[in-house]
Amino acid sequence: MTREELRDELMTQLWRMNRMDMIELLREFIEGETAALWFMASAGKDRVSPSQISDEIRVSRARAANILRSLRSKGFVEMEIAPEDRRKMDVVLTPRGRRFLEEKYARLVRNFDAYVEVLGDANIAELSRLLKLTADSNDRLQEKIMQETASGGPGEETE
Repeated sequence: MTREELRDELMTQLWRMNRMDMIELLREFIEGETAALWFMASAGKDRVSPSQISDEIRVSRARAANILRSLRSKGFVEMEIAPEDRRKMDVVLTPRGRRFLEEKYARLVRNFDAYVEVLGDANIAELSRLLKLTADSNDRLQEKIMQETASGGPGEETE
């Protein structure tokens, strides 16, 4: 296979994976309301600030405010005045929000358990090794992209 064919095949398979139910469930823990709840539950604190949520799930402050407004309307979080600075608000996960998150997580785990069973231990171990290699290479990848962008290389249109 040529490098271009390898690239195209990789893109095709990643697009196909992106459409899998399992990935859709996982995506909820990475972006949006469930990601905010997940961060709050795993932050190791009783309360977090809206800006911490925004930073952690990588959304704008305005988007975080909309997410929190929706979570409040569902009874999943409460807003309280920050004890250390009464001009700020803290977000607190409610028992209802924690139960909702636990149910979502249990569904995600069931899907991944089925995936491990279907692919088998050896294939999952190899896939995990390759995904770790991929994630660990992110700094080098970004460095390469920056170098190519600076030199007007691949992926950069010049006038």
